[in-house]
Amino acid sequence: MTTFSHYPLQQAIYQTLTNDSTLMSLVVGVFDRPVQGTAFPYVTIGESTGSDWSTKTTSGMQQVVTIRIWSREGGRAQAANIMTRIHTLLHQVPLSVTGQTLVSIRFVSSNIKLLNDGWTYQGFISFRALLQAN
Repeated sequence: MTTFSHYPLQQAIYQTLTNDSTLMSLVVGVFDRPVQGTAFPYVTIGESTGSDWSTKTTSGMQQVVTIRIWSREGGRAQAANIMTRIHTLLHQVPLSVTGQTLVSIRFVSSNIKLLNDGWTYQGFISFRALLQAN
């Protein structure tokens, strides 16, 4: 497994999120980087941190991926509902990751905060994926 194996997992997450009609009815889109002026609410695939998860016989990587929810709906409810759907779609599901075998993907943490502009809520939901080389 190469050290730079983040993108195949990102692709699998993106496909899972965008193929879900329920999530897509809640947001305008899922982005790596949205264009300026994108309407709210939307989701971005954020930070991804990888570390070695190899054994004597198997090459592996642990990745922690953070997904961000951007909302301007009054209160935290909209961001929380979107976050709940993302949790349903990704926690302990069998994603197909190109060139790798997903051993597991599990929810790690979440948070919703009001940004300094006083209008925008940002939700964070993180997942830990364990991957092995094919």
